[in-house]
Amino acid sequence: MNTRAAVRLRSRSLALGLALMLAGVLAPAQQPSADRQDQEFARLVREWTTRPEFLSPLVDHLPLAPGIPSPRDVIGHHAGAPKKLSYYAEILGYYRALAASSPRVRLMTIGRTDEGRELVVVAVSSEESIRDLEKCRKDLAQLADPRGLSEVQARDIIARAKPVYHVIGGLHSAETGPPEMLMELAYRLAVEDSPLIRQIRDNVIVTITPVAEPDGRDRYVDWYYAYKVDETGENDTYGGPPYWGKYVLHDNNRDINYSQVTMRALLDWYLQWHPPIMHDIHESVPFLYTFSGQPPQNPNLDPILYAELPWHAEFEVAQMVKYGMPGVWTHAFVDMWSPGYFGGMASNHNGMLRMYEVFGNGGANTMKRKVDRSEGPMPGGQATREWYRPLPPYREVEWSIRNNVNYGETAVLTALQLTAAFPQVVLENFYLKSRHAIESGRTEPPFGYVIPAGQPDMTRAAFLVNVLRTQGIEVGRARAEVKLKEGAFPAGSFIVKRDQPYGRLAKMLLEKQNYPDPNLRTYDDSAWTMGLMTGTEVNESVDPGVLKVPVEPVTEARVRGTWSGGEPGSAGVIAVAADGSANLITLRCRLTDLKVEAAEKPFKVGEAEWPAGSFLIAASQDGVPVGEPVRKAVEQLGLRALVLPAKPDVPVHDLHRPRLAVYSTWGSTQEVGWVRYTFDRYEVPYDLIFKERVRKGNLRADYDVIVMPSQGGNAKRIVFDIEPKAKPLSYRKSERFKSFGMYGESDDITGGMGLSGAAEFQRFVEGGGVLVTLGTASCFPAEYGIARRVDASRPSAQFYAPGPIVEAEVLQEEHPIFYGYARKVLPVRYANGPLLRLPDTDKSQALMQFSGGERSVVSGLMKGAGEIAKRPAIVDVPVGAGRVVLFATNPCYRWQNLGEFNMLFNALLHLTGSKQ
Repeated sequence: MNTRAAVRLRSRSLALGLALMLAGVLAPAQQPSADRQDQEFARLVREWTTRPEFLSPLVDHLPLAPGIPSPRDVIGHHAGAPKKLSYYAEILGYYRALAASSPRVRLMTIGRTDEGRELVVVAVSSEESIRDLEKCRKDLAQLADPRGLSEVQARDIIARAKPVYHVIGGLHSAETGPPEMLMELAYRLAVEDSPLIRQIRDNVIVTITPVAEPDGRDRYVDWYYAYKVDETGENDTYGGPPYWGKYVLHDNNRDINYSQVTMRALLDWYLQWHPPIMHDIHESVPFLYTFSGQPPQNPNLDPILYAELPWHAEFEVAQMVKYGMPGVWTHAFVDMWSPGYFGGMASNHNGMLRMYEVFGNGGANTMKRKVDRSEGPMPGGQATREWYRPLPPYREVEWSIRNNVNYGETAVLTALQLTAAFPQVVLENFYLKSRHAIESGRTEPPFGYVIPAGQPDMTRAAFLVNVLRTQGIEVGRARAEVKLKEGAFPAGSFIVKRDQPYGRLAKMLLEKQNYPDPNLRTYDDSAWTMGLMTGTEVNESVDPGVLKVPVEPVTEARVRGTWSGGEPGSAGVIAVAADGSANLITLRCRLTDLKVEAAEKPFKVGEAEWPAGSFLIAASQDGVPVGEPVRKAVEQLGLRALVLPAKPDVPVHDLHRPRLAVYSTWGSTQEVGWVRYTFDRYEVPYDLIFKERVRKGNLRADYDVIVMPSQGGNAKRIVFDIEPKAKPLSYRKSERFKSFGMYGESDDITGGMGLSGAAEFQRFVEGGGVLVTLGTASCFPAEYGIARRVDASRPSAQFYAPGPIVEAEVLQEEHPIFYGYARKVLPVRYANGPLLRLPDTDKSQALMQFSGGERSVVSGLMKGAGEIAKRPAIVDVPVGAGRVVLFATNPCYRWQNLGEFNMLFNALLHLTGSKQ
């Protein structure tokens, strides 16, 4: 079906929807229920709601249902009770009790968190729908992949199936209201007998993720009761704990490659259940923002989506304004450019991402708040009347967690009201978006992508393929040589054909991002091109013949290393090629007790050249043959090894596994978390150290290398960190606060390392240590005199770089940091990091520089690219007996830029000669 036909069909669907609405298919939202009501609930909710207009007729009451517990019956309080937050075990206990007592509720276990907590999805619908859940799942799976489905069959499914509307709470742990609200919502949907709720139960299956980050929920609730429960205003705040999840905080909503355990578990569930709508509830701006998919919009997504989003959002605004609830608005906030948001798994797979931001206080206290602020992406402030905000919020307000619950629950019920009125429209749109995705792959170039076999490092190609497969994208392996307009590709090459349900997602992830309007800002990254980010060759094909290439389906891409030259003799040497695989550092870390050397120059074996940085390992060490453990590791890690009769005539240096520390402030742990995650995945041992260890001094006694990940925003914050409070902020595990003390402990996380800590870093470097700073952390050695001849400034106010991919020129190709990199110009990610500058006498210390200029932006958006032209991207500065390596980039960004990992790994392996 072409685009015009799709638009005509969409118009007919929306026209039908309007006609049905006018015919009265929308259940009366305010008609009272015949249920016996909980009078205490009604009284308390009125008491906890700070103004009458903050309460709606949808949530000002709660039925009593004999034998079925309300949240208060299990957790001891109603949702939105002042100074009451529920731990995850209590929340889970409530849903278990609800499911055990009601045939309209089912609880599904979908996995475990990093810390072992159970992950669940809760389904609420009519008894019939709950009984037939598996049938519904199969129906939705057919609509999600309509290949082989006739139009008649599709219409039959649409007529009988019910849409799954999935609601997510608690993704961000400081956003405390939604997990409380969702318990009340589930109970209301299960027991209330009003026309609205009956229509929702009869026509929709509501599924709920009660808390998307359970580990962080418990940690934040602990923190709330330890420090925040007595807060009285927004200027009297104790922030939040240093950790939510094991590695990341807010970035669990930016995990585009689904690396984190909890994010991956829900994606796996999604790909089994295919809910047409996923609705992620957050907290920030007043009083409730509902997502409309504003520009810039990703053009790969179906046009139907961009009509559905405002349809839902504007209905919610209209209904809640009708109830007299101020501050409900849409548009002018989050855009639809990046595919990396957590709930974006729906839009990426032909469903619909929905999102709210509800005003919250970061806890359960009632506070006076000022909301007339103009910072952020919203023009004109937050309390102005605009076409998208017809009834603005008040400039000052007393706000409670019950207000938050009222707004969030009213809005979700309104969204479900619309969905329940038009379930067939929702299902038809879902089906059409899936069908259009397949058809567009057959009619619109590119028709596919080829990831050639035989690349020097196939482990990065496998990484890319496995990320695609994780997201349900079909990948095949060519059975024979592939000949296309773009050239010939060897047998075994990976083929991604676009005539598949998720072909549009494949295009979105693999193509270069051409930003549509440089005058538009975007809420997150402007670029994510996977081939560029991983350093993998990916060829776009405009040849329709790619769709007919015979392939074997790939479930998981695995690269088995190669071993040649026979068995090592007692005098043999094992050479392991530095072909660019990040797994090389894993090999060194696995071979803990072996002597390993690195070749400082390329060398030839016959006609084959082995690159600089290749490992050389004596086959017999201390009289013990080591060939078998080396072979096993090489094959498992996908590396290339050759047994030589003798060591090649090439300069070498010892390759000791460094004693490594990662430094973290207490107030900015997230970018540190991504580095920790990377090190853990590549089996790199390290100590995570904080101000407490730095202040003890003598860092050189314990460490050869300290990595300071991007954090804090500037050098001053790195040094002084969290401002001291009236009392110490202890982060130690106790009988009362069991989730504290994870990933580091402190008696007081405030104050930072101070000037004395900065002096200890200087002593560490001057004593022979290597300090490696990433991104914004590179301001620290420059501004505090450790690398005193380096200047680190900030770009101008006009400069704007929301994560583009830009070209950088390698200036010193023989430097160990570039072992495994065969190209002189490399794609790197840069996002408003420091602008480094060296005096002319020290130019040789610049290892890589940004090309600069608009043409150097290879994907995404950068305004003012001339500001970074010829500025150093990596600097290696000798200081005393040690050195400081400053990255203006962040080479470990969100588990995405795999192609840059080795620059950091090489610095760890090759820039210190100190023994363990």
